[in-house]
Amino acid sequence: MERFVYSGSRWWRGGKPLETAYLHEYITFSRSLNFAQAATELFVSQPTLRAHIHALEDEVGAALTVKRNGALELSPTGKLFLKKARAIVKLTEESVAECRAFSAASSSLVVGTLDFPPFEDVLLRALAAFREDCPDQHVEILFASGTYANVESVVDGRVDLSIFVHVQRCENGGVPQPVTMPRQVSSFFFMRGECRFWMNRSCPLFERAHISARDLDGYTLLLGNSDNMVEAGEAVASWFAQAGVQVEPDNQPCANYLDLYLSGLGETFGIALGGSRSGLRTSPDIRIFTVEDFVIPCDLHVLSNEERLDSCGQAFLERLQTLARESDA
Repeated sequence: MERFVYSGSRWWRGGKPLETAYLHEYITFSRSLNFAQAATELFVSQPTLRAHIHALEDEVGAALTVKRNGALELSPTGKLFLKKARAIVKLTEESVAECRAFSAASSSLVVGTLDFPPFEDVLLRALAAFREDCPDQHVEILFASGTYANVESVVDGRVDLSIFVHVQRCENGGVPQPVTMPRQVSSFFFMRGECRFWMNRSCPLFERAHISARDLDGYTLLLGNSDNMVEAGEAVASWFAQAGVQVEPDNQPCANYLDLYLSGLGETFGIALGGSRSGLRTSPDIRIFTVEDFVIPCDLHVLSNEERLDSCGQAFLERLQTLARESDA
Protein backbone atom coordinates (compact mmCIF):
# COMPACT_ATOMS: atom_id res chain seq x y z
CA MET A 1 0.00 0.00 0.00
CA GLU A 2 1.24 3.53 -0.86
CA ARG A 3 2.31 5.62 2.11
CA PHE A 4 1.96 9.38 2.32
CA VAL A 5 4.87 11.32 3.83
CA TYR A 6 4.72 14.99 4.89
CA SER A 7 7.74 17.15 4.07
CA GLY A 8 7.91 20.92 3.92
CA SER A 9 4.45 22.21 2.95
CA ARG A 10 3.40 19.15 0.93
CA TRP A 11 2.44 15.56 1.34
CA TRP A 12 4.41 13.19 -0.87
CA ARG A 13 3.27 9.94 -2.44
CA GLY A 14 5.77 7.73 -4.22
CA GLY A 15 8.26 10.58 -4.50
CA LYS A 16 5.67 12.98 -6.01
CA PRO A 17 4.23 16.06 -4.26
CA LEU A 18 0.59 16.04 -3.15
CA GLU A 19 -0.74 19.57 -2.67
CA THR A 20 -2.42 19.96 0.74
CA ALA A 21 -4.59 22.74 -0.67
CA TYR A 22 -5.94 20.32 -3.28
CA LEU A 23 -6.98 17.95 -0.50
CA HIS A 24 -8.90 20.73 1.19
CA GLU A 25 -10.62 21.50 -2.11
CA TYR A 26 -11.49 17.84 -2.57
CA ILE A 27 -13.06 17.67 0.89
CA THR A 28 -15.15 20.76 0.13
CA PHE A 29 -16.14 19.39 -3.28
CA SER A 30 -17.18 16.04 -1.75
CA ARG A 31 -19.91 17.73 0.30
CA SER A 32 -21.93 18.78 -2.74
CA LEU A 33 -20.25 16.92 -5.62
CA ASN A 34 -21.05 20.05 -7.59
CA PHE A 35 -18.15 21.88 -9.22
CA ALA A 36 -20.01 25.19 -9.49
CA GLN A 37 -21.11 25.24 -5.86
CA ALA A 38 -17.71 24.07 -4.53
CA ALA A 39 -15.81 26.56 -6.69
CA THR A 40 -17.94 29.38 -5.27
CA GLU A 41 -17.27 28.23 -1.71
CA LEU A 42 -13.54 28.00 -2.40
CA PHE A 43 -13.30 31.29 -4.35
CA VAL A 44 -11.69 29.57 -7.33
CA SER A 45 -12.88 29.11 -10.89
CA GLN A 46 -14.55 25.89 -11.99
CA PRO A 47 -11.76 25.07 -14.49
CA THR A 48 -9.21 25.50 -11.70
CA LEU A 49 -11.11 23.24 -9.33
CA ARG A 50 -11.61 20.59 -12.03
CA ALA A 51 -7.88 20.72 -12.83
CA HIS A 52 -6.99 20.21 -9.18
CA ILE A 53 -9.34 17.27 -8.76
CA HIS A 54 -7.91 15.71 -11.93
CA ALA A 55 -4.41 16.28 -10.55
CA LEU A 56 -5.37 14.31 -7.44
CA GLU A 57 -6.74 11.52 -9.61
CA ASP A 58 -3.47 11.45 -11.52
CA GLU A 59 -1.57 11.18 -8.25
CA VAL A 60 -3.79 8.37 -6.94
CA GLY A 61 -3.93 6.65 -10.29
CA ALA A 62 -7.69 6.12 -10.20
CA ALA A 63 -10.93 8.04 -10.72
CA LEU A 64 -12.29 9.66 -7.57
CA THR A 65 -15.82 10.20 -8.96
CA VAL A 66 -18.27 8.31 -11.14
CA LYS A 67 -21.44 9.52 -12.85
CA ARG A 68 -24.70 7.66 -12.16
CA ASN A 69 -28.03 8.74 -13.58
CA GLY A 70 -26.47 12.04 -14.64
CA ALA A 71 -25.16 12.89 -11.15
CA LEU A 72 -21.64 12.64 -9.73
CA GLU A 73 -20.87 10.21 -6.92
CA LEU A 74 -17.64 9.30 -5.22
CA SER A 75 -16.08 6.12 -6.49
CA PRO A 76 -15.00 3.49 -3.95
CA THR A 77 -11.46 4.84 -4.31
CA GLY A 78 -12.84 8.37 -3.92
CA LYS A 79 -14.51 7.43 -0.63
CA LEU A 80 -11.30 5.91 0.73
CA PHE A 81 -9.33 8.90 -0.49
CA LEU A 82 -11.80 11.26 1.22
CA LYS A 83 -11.17 9.52 4.52
CA LYS A 84 -7.40 9.77 4.02
CA ALA A 85 -7.63 13.39 2.85
CA ARG A 86 -9.54 14.37 6.00
CA ALA A 87 -6.90 12.69 8.16
CA ILE A 88 -4.07 14.36 6.27
CA VAL A 89 -5.65 17.83 6.43
CA LYS A 90 -6.42 17.40 10.13
CA LEU A 91 -2.88 16.26 10.86
CA THR A 92 -1.47 19.16 8.82
CA GLU A 93 -3.60 21.72 10.65
CA GLU A 94 -2.72 20.23 14.04
CA SER A 95 0.97 20.15 13.14
CA VAL A 96 0.96 23.77 11.99
CA ALA A 97 -0.91 24.88 15.12
CA GLU A 98 1.46 22.94 17.37
CA CYS A 99 4.54 24.36 15.64
CA ARG A 100 3.17 27.91 15.81
CA ALA A 101 2.51 27.52 19.53
CA PHE A 102 6.00 26.08 20.06
CA SER A 103 7.56 28.89 18.03
CA ALA A 104 5.83 31.49 20.19
CA ALA A 105 7.26 29.88 23.33
CA SER A 106 10.75 29.00 22.14
CA SER A 107 13.94 30.74 21.12
CA SER A 108 17.26 29.72 19.57
CA LEU A 109 20.17 31.85 20.75
CA VAL A 110 23.60 31.93 19.12
CA VAL A 111 26.23 32.75 21.73
CA GLY A 112 29.87 33.76 21.37
CA THR A 113 31.71 32.49 24.47
CA LEU A 114 35.44 32.86 23.65
CA ASP A 115 35.77 29.38 25.19
CA PHE A 116 35.68 31.10 28.59
CA PRO A 117 34.60 28.53 31.22
CA PRO A 118 33.14 30.98 33.79
CA PHE A 119 30.77 32.38 31.16
CA GLU A 120 29.85 28.95 29.85
CA ASP A 121 29.11 27.81 33.42
CA VAL A 122 26.75 30.74 34.06
CA LEU A 123 25.10 30.13 30.68
CA LEU A 124 24.34 26.52 31.55
CA ARG A 125 23.11 27.40 35.04
CA ALA A 126 20.87 30.10 33.56
CA LEU A 127 19.50 27.55 31.10
CA ALA A 128 18.72 25.11 33.93
CA ALA A 129 17.03 27.86 35.97
CA PHE A 130 15.02 28.98 32.96
CA ARG A 131 13.78 25.45 32.30
CA GLU A 132 12.74 25.07 35.92
CA ASP A 133 11.01 28.46 36.13
CA CYS A 134 9.43 28.35 32.65
CA PRO A 135 8.57 24.71 31.87
CA ASP A 136 6.26 25.79 29.04
CA GLN A 137 9.04 27.66 27.24
CA HIS A 138 12.13 26.40 25.44
CA VAL A 139 15.54 27.97 24.82
CA GLU A 140 18.18 26.41 22.61
CA ILE A 141 21.81 27.54 22.99
CA LEU A 142 24.09 27.34 19.95
CA PHE A 143 27.77 28.07 20.62
CA ALA A 144 29.44 30.16 17.92
CA SER A 145 33.09 29.65 17.08
CA GLY A 146 34.85 32.53 15.41
CA THR A 147 35.48 36.24 15.88
CA TYR A 148 32.22 37.03 17.66
CA ALA A 149 33.43 38.66 20.89
CA ASN A 150 32.78 42.14 19.55
CA VAL A 151 30.04 44.71 19.13
CA GLU A 152 29.82 44.31 15.36
CA SER A 153 28.78 40.64 15.61
CA VAL A 154 25.92 41.52 17.94
CA VAL A 155 24.75 44.47 15.86
CA ASP A 156 24.59 42.55 12.57
CA GLY A 157 22.98 39.46 14.13
CA ARG A 158 25.78 36.93 13.74
CA VAL A 159 25.32 36.21 17.44
CA ASP A 160 22.49 37.00 19.86
CA LEU A 161 24.69 37.07 22.96
CA SER A 162 28.43 37.44 23.32
CA ILE A 163 31.10 37.91 25.93
CA PHE A 164 32.96 41.18 25.39
CA VAL A 165 36.45 41.94 26.69
CA HIS A 166 37.29 45.56 27.50
CA VAL A 167 41.01 45.94 28.19
CA GLN A 168 41.74 48.68 30.73
CA ARG A 169 44.31 51.37 30.04
CA CYS A 170 47.17 51.87 32.47
CA GLU A 171 46.35 55.56 32.89
CA ASN A 172 42.99 54.61 34.42
CA GLY A 173 44.75 52.87 37.30
CA GLY A 174 42.95 49.58 36.85
CA VAL A 175 39.56 51.16 37.58
CA PRO A 176 36.73 49.77 35.41
CA GLN A 177 35.61 52.26 32.82
CA PRO A 178 32.12 52.60 31.34
CA VAL A 179 31.69 51.01 27.92
CA THR A 180 29.82 52.97 25.26
CA MET A 181 27.60 50.83 23.05
CA PRO A 182 25.43 51.52 20.00
CA ARG A 183 21.78 52.23 20.78
CA GLN A 184 20.56 48.72 19.92
CA VAL A 185 23.18 46.89 21.99
CA SER A 186 22.62 46.25 25.69
CA SER A 187 25.36 45.15 28.06
CA PHE A 188 25.87 44.15 31.65
CA PHE A 189 29.05 43.62 33.65
CA PHE A 190 30.04 39.97 34.05
CA MET A 191 33.36 39.84 35.91
CA ARG A 192 36.92 41.10 36.12
CA GLY A 193 39.55 39.28 34.10
CA GLU A 194 43.21 39.45 33.19
CA CYS A 195 45.04 39.53 29.90
CA ARG A 196 47.67 36.97 29.06
CA PHE A 197 50.04 36.92 26.12
CA TRP A 198 50.81 34.27 23.55
CA MET A 199 53.68 33.52 21.20
CA ASN A 200 54.44 30.61 18.90
CA ARG A 201 57.66 28.68 18.45
CA SER A 202 58.95 31.05 15.75
CA CYS A 203 59.39 33.78 18.37
CA PRO A 204 63.03 34.16 19.60
CA LEU A 205 61.78 34.30 23.23
CA PHE A 206 59.83 31.06 23.06
CA GLU A 207 62.25 29.03 25.23
CA ARG A 208 63.11 31.81 27.69
CA ALA A 209 62.00 30.96 31.23
CA HIS A 210 61.01 34.48 32.27
CA ILE A 211 59.94 37.35 30.06
CA SER A 212 59.91 41.03 30.98
CA ALA A 213 58.30 43.89 29.14
CA ARG A 214 61.76 45.06 28.04
CA ASP A 215 62.31 41.74 26.22
CA LEU A 216 59.40 42.63 23.93
CA ASP A 217 60.66 46.09 22.98
CA GLY A 218 60.08 46.69 19.26
CA TYR A 219 57.89 43.59 18.89
CA THR A 220 54.67 43.45 16.87
CA LEU A 221 51.42 42.94 18.79
CA LEU A 222 49.15 40.89 16.52
CA LEU A 223 45.37 41.26 17.01
CA GLY A 224 42.09 40.95 15.14
CA ASN A 225 40.70 43.98 13.36
CA SER A 226 37.33 44.57 15.08
CA ASP A 227 36.87 47.98 16.73
CA ASN A 228 37.37 46.63 20.25
CA MET A 229 40.54 44.79 19.18
CA VAL A 230 41.91 48.06 17.77
CA GLU A 231 41.11 49.68 21.12
CA ALA A 232 42.60 46.71 23.00
CA GLY A 233 45.84 47.04 21.04
CA GLU A 234 46.10 50.69 22.02
CA ALA A 235 45.38 49.84 25.67
CA VAL A 236 48.04 47.11 25.79
CA ALA A 237 50.56 49.39 24.10
CA SER A 238 49.91 51.99 26.83
CA TRP A 239 50.96 49.50 29.54
CA PHE A 240 54.20 48.75 27.73
CA ALA A 241 54.81 52.46 27.11
CA GLN A 242 54.52 53.11 30.85
CA ALA A 243 57.35 50.59 31.29
CA GLY A 244 59.39 52.40 28.64
CA VAL A 245 58.79 49.75 26.01
CA GLN A 246 57.40 50.27 22.51
CA VAL A 247 55.23 47.60 20.90
CA GLU A 248 53.45 48.08 17.58
CA PRO A 249 49.83 46.89 17.34
CA ASP A 250 49.06 45.17 14.03
CA ASN A 251 45.33 44.56 13.52
CA GLN A 252 44.65 41.89 10.91
CA PRO A 253 41.41 40.30 9.66
CA CYS A 254 40.88 36.72 10.78
CA ALA A 255 38.06 34.18 10.67
CA ASN A 256 38.90 32.85 14.13
CA TYR A 257 40.93 34.36 16.95
CA LEU A 258 42.94 31.15 17.19
CA ASP A 259 44.16 31.68 13.63
CA LEU A 260 46.37 34.45 14.97
CA TYR A 261 48.33 31.96 17.09
CA LEU A 262 49.73 30.38 13.95
CA SER A 263 50.06 33.48 11.79
CA GLY A 264 52.58 35.29 13.96
CA LEU A 265 56.18 35.00 12.76
CA GLY A 266 59.41 36.06 14.42
CA GLU A 267 59.24 38.98 16.85
CA THR A 268 55.47 38.78 17.19
CA PHE A 269 53.14 38.14 20.12
CA GLY A 270 49.48 38.66 20.97
CA ILE A 271 46.99 38.89 23.81
CA ALA A 272 44.66 36.21 25.13
CA LEU A 273 42.01 36.14 27.82
CA GLY A 274 43.29 34.51 30.98
CA GLY A 275 41.32 31.40 31.87
CA SER A 276 39.94 30.74 28.40
CA ARG A 277 40.66 27.36 26.88
CA SER A 278 41.29 25.82 23.49
CA GLY A 279 43.09 22.81 22.14
CA LEU A 280 45.57 25.08 20.42
CA ARG A 281 46.58 26.66 23.72
CA THR A 282 47.82 23.32 24.97
CA SER A 283 49.97 22.75 21.90
CA PRO A 284 53.73 22.51 22.59
CA ASP A 285 54.18 25.04 19.78
CA ILE A 286 52.10 27.72 21.53
CA ARG A 287 53.15 29.44 24.74
CA ILE A 288 50.81 31.43 26.98
CA PHE A 289 52.75 33.75 29.28
CA THR A 290 52.73 36.89 31.42
CA VAL A 291 55.34 39.61 31.72
CA GLU A 292 57.04 40.27 35.05
CA ASP A 293 56.41 44.03 35.03
CA PHE A 294 52.61 44.29 35.21
CA VAL A 295 49.25 42.55 34.97
CA ILE A 296 46.75 44.00 32.52
CA PRO A 297 43.19 43.89 33.91
CA CYS A 298 40.12 43.70 31.73
CA ASP A 299 36.38 43.89 32.27
CA LEU A 300 34.13 41.25 30.79
CA HIS A 301 30.65 42.28 29.71
CA VAL A 302 27.79 40.35 28.15
CA LEU A 303 26.36 41.97 25.03
CA SER A 304 22.98 41.42 23.42
CA ASN A 305 20.81 43.04 20.80
CA GLU A 306 17.48 43.12 22.61
CA GLU A 307 15.70 44.29 19.47
CA ARG A 308 16.42 40.85 18.00
CA LEU A 309 15.35 38.85 21.07
CA ASP A 310 11.79 37.58 21.41
CA SER A 311 10.01 37.37 24.77
CA CYS A 312 11.46 33.92 25.43
CA GLY A 313 14.99 35.12 24.72
CA GLN A 314 14.44 38.16 26.92
CA ALA A 315 13.29 35.96 29.80
CA PHE A 316 16.43 33.84 29.50
CA LEU A 317 18.63 36.95 29.35
CA GLU A 318 17.11 38.17 32.63
CA ARG A 319 18.03 34.92 34.37
CA LEU A 320 21.52 35.07 32.90
CA GLN A 321 21.99 38.59 34.22
CA THR A 322 20.72 37.62 37.68
CA LEU A 323 23.11 34.67 37.91
CA ALA A 324 26.00 36.80 36.62
CA ARG A 325 25.39 39.31 39.40
CA GLU A 326 25.25 36.55 42.00
CA SER A 327 28.48 35.01 40.65
CA ASP A 328 30.26 38.37 40.70
CA ALA A 329 29.13 38.96 44.29
